[in-house]
Formats: sequence, C-alpha cells, structure tokens
Amino acid sequence: MISMNVVWEDTVAFLRREVALVIPLALATSLVGDVVNTLVPPAAPGAQPNMLLSLLTFAGLLWTIVGQLAIIALVLRPGSSVGEAIALAVRRLPTLLGAALLVGIGAALLLTPALIGFYTSGINVADPATYARLPGWASLYFVVFACFAVWFSLRLSVLNALVVDKQPGIITAIRTAFAMTRGVISRLILAALVYFIVLIVLTKVVQFVLGSAFQLLGRAMGSPFMADVLTALAIGVVTAALSTFAAIFIAMLYRRLNTGT
Repeated sequence: MISMNVVWEDTVAFLRREVALVIPLALATSLVGDVVNTLVPPAAPGAQPNMLLSLLTFAGLLWTIVGQLAIIALVLRPGSSVGEAIALAVRRLPTLLGAALLVGIGAALLLTPALIGFYTSGINVADPATYARLPGWASLYFVVFACFAVWFSLRLSVLNALVVDKQPGIITAIRTAFAMTRGVISRLILAALVYFIVLIVLTKVVQFVLGSAFQLLGRAMGSPFMADVLTALAIGVVTAALSTFAAIFIAMLYRRLNTGT
C-alpha cells in the first residue's frame, strides 16, 4: 500500500537535496510560461482571435510543460544536468501531446450529446442570462461528465512521469498510467483537493495584497503595464513553486508505484 506521507517525505527530501538545480529550472520554464500566459490578453467575446497572441500563448504553455517534464527527469534520472533534463523533456513532448490529443478527442466525443443540447437551445455563449435555457438533462450530463473527467485525469496523474521514464507508445502510456493508479484514487483525490485549495488561496492572497501594492506603484510611475508585469511575476512565482512541487510529488509517486514500495 503506497503511503502519500512517504511520497511527501520523498518530495521534500529531494527538494532539499537538489534545490540548486530545481529552482533555476523552474524559474526559466514554469515561471516564464506562466507570466506569458498571464500577460497575454484573452480575445473579446465574438472577436477574431489574434493569431500572434494565440501562438505566443501556445508556446508559453508548451514551455511550461517542458519545464515540468524536465523536473520529473531530474527526479527519475539522478545525476542529470539541467540541460540533459530539458533535452529529454523535449524528446518526450510529442508522445505526451499525442496522448493529450487522444484523450481530448475522446472527451469531445463523450460531450457531443450535451453540446448538441447546448447549441440547439438558443444559448448565447457571451450572454450568461441565456444559460437558463439549457435542458435539465444536458445540465446533469455536464455534471456527470465533469466528475468523470476529474476521476479519469487523476487516474492518468503519473502519465508525465511514465512518458519521461520509459517513452512508451501513446496508447500504451495511457493504459499503463491508468493501471498504475488503481487502488490509490481516493488518496489522489484528497491530495489534488489540498493542492488546488492551496493554489487558489495563495494566488488570491498574492493577487490581492501584492497586486494592490503594484497597482499603486504603477500609478505612481505612470505605467499601469508595469503593475501588470509585477503582479504576473508574483503570481507566476507562486504557481511555478506549487507546480514544481507537484511535478516532483508525481515523479516520486510514480517511482513508488513502479517499484511497489
């Protein structure tokens, strides 16, 4: 029986031992990607998306994923340099993206009945007031699908570590990751719940406290954009720190599940 307390202790011990490698890597990847995605403004409802901004957002997301895979590589391949970990992450990225695409297609197919109900009910996506027209069966379908999606995502939680460690095929990776988490789903749900509560609370605190201070500083400097950049950096540091911890935790969990200890 895998103990999450033991996985936690493994994670903390690794961070203490390899902090000099992990922090620069997290700052150069996760932080950069988070800041880019925070600063890129979303397209207005009904407006044509800006292709350049969309590409920038996608590049930031890919760079963040590379950083997460590289951190996992440092855990699973002791003695690797940061450069070697990033190179391995880049080589493994296509397999992970392929798995994500396959899962996404499956999710879209499962959602098709509810989406048909959504769009045939005369609902305007840009007008929340029209959401009341959604049929009851479609609302229930969305709720059930959301619960299933959370469960399925947690069953695939070690997918990144598996891809980094063994480079299986796309279908094999999904099947193996799903099988490895059998019997630990309740503990994964609790760990994920704690993680997201901490993430939301810390992000909101930083956004409110430091964001307010940076807004005042930006007005004093006559540069609102500078306030946005500083706020994005502060939030990015929190997000990068927590996502780095999560990546190490998942790598340690995978290693325990892989060895059965």
